[in-house]
Amino acid sequence: MTDAERAEVVNSGERYSLDDVIYTSKDGKLLDVSHDMEALAIYGPEYWKALFDERVGKTSWPYGSGVWSKKEWVLPGISNDDVVSMFEGNSNLFWAERFGKQLGMTDLWVKQCGNSHTGSFKDLGMTVLVSQVNKIRRMNPKAVSAVGCASTGDTSAALSAYCAAADIPSIVFLPADKISIAQLVQPIANGALVLSIDTDFDGCMKLIKEVTAETPIYLANSMNSLRIEGQKTAAIEIAQQFDWQVPDWLIIPGGNLGNCYAFYKGFKMCKDLGLTDRIPRMVVAQAQNANPLYRMYKTGYKHFEPVQAKATFASAIQIGDPVSIDRTVKALKDSDGIVEEASEEELMDVSAMADRTGMFNCPHTGVALAALRKLRDRGVIGKNDRTVVVSTAHGLKFVNSKIAYHAQEIEDFSAKYSNAPTAVKEDLGAVMDVIQKRLNEKSH
Repeated sequence: MTDAERAEVVNSGERYSLDDVIYTSKDGKLLDVSHDMEALAIYGPEYWKALFDERVGKTSWPYGSGVWSKKEWVLPGISNDDVVSMFEGNSNLFWAERFGKQLGMTDLWVKQCGNSHTGSFKDLGMTVLVSQVNKIRRMNPKAVSAVGCASTGDTSAALSAYCAAADIPSIVFLPADKISIAQLVQPIANGALVLSIDTDFDGCMKLIKEVTAETPIYLANSMNSLRIEGQKTAAIEIAQQFDWQVPDWLIIPGGNLGNCYAFYKGFKMCKDLGLTDRIPRMVVAQAQNANPLYRMYKTGYKHFEPVQAKATFASAIQIGDPVSIDRTVKALKDSDGIVEEASEEELMDVSAMADRTGMFNCPHTGVALAALRKLRDRGVIGKNDRTVVVSTAHGLKFVNSKIAYHAQEIEDFSAKYSNAPTAVKEDLGAVMDVIQKRLNEKSH
């Protein structure tokens, strides 16, 4: 077994095969997949650039996937026959030209990770995790009976879809009445056992950890190191889309914080293997109603205290006790990073503002855009700084919040960018009056 096929905890001295069903070290720390960097470095950066560029968008299994096009950096030891992929990744890096101009920026981009099979970035990690489970079950059918997760919506959608493709039973623990209908229907449609539990995400997480400790049900939450390996490819992909140049800033919505560490790991791997010369400064954006990392940041990272997350439109990051807090703090320190927060009105307003420039943002992207706006207002992010905002999910999963905003149904919101339908009589003159009024408003 090579180092590329092991998972280890840094400084712990513990090493495990990826074929072992284990999630943490003996003292409860998160595991991290370790690659044989010396072996990978033998080939040189130009080899890897050419290989990754050659595979983009091809149908050769499984290398056309944005994740599996980087297979040697993800799971080099897995057989292609065990890979479960829906050609995830390769998502659009959208030049937000018009919205950037409104913020006085020339080089603003949005990484559309929600343009994926199940509508969120979670597909990137789930293809890796379910592929490894597929391998484990082939080696020993009794080792894993099902795969389970606690979820605020998007993880359950990705898990249920990939398990359905591999004919592996899936079980999802969802907090009752805290996710959108669009998110809830995805695991239902894919045949998962959906448990709607009267608690929040942290309560669901506690239950799934207890269940997986007592049964051969495999844990699929981001404390599983395999998810990070798939999610880090979005960072590699951003560098690739910029012709192997690194942006100045990367802004990420932060909930359980696994994705924040994954982006750092991807950019750091590119730098360590010579494909790029640096990593971007990272900004983690949290909803004010679920902001334990932001509070820790304001103490200079000296004190972390879990919070009871309050309701937020950014429901996927409504998490008060994030699993990946320690490794995200490491990522922020190593990248000279920043943590910012956004109120409910701020995230909904800026999301609607950006939608008016052609986007269709989920509320979590709204959190990141609101953080960007604050940092621009303070002059932290410069006019010409190349900045990438990570959009984590598709806006179509969260239409209820958009409908409420534009109908001005949200209590204590001014909804300054609302755009409700205009009722008009079946009369040409009346119709023309309404049209002319709108066009006159646009011209001023």
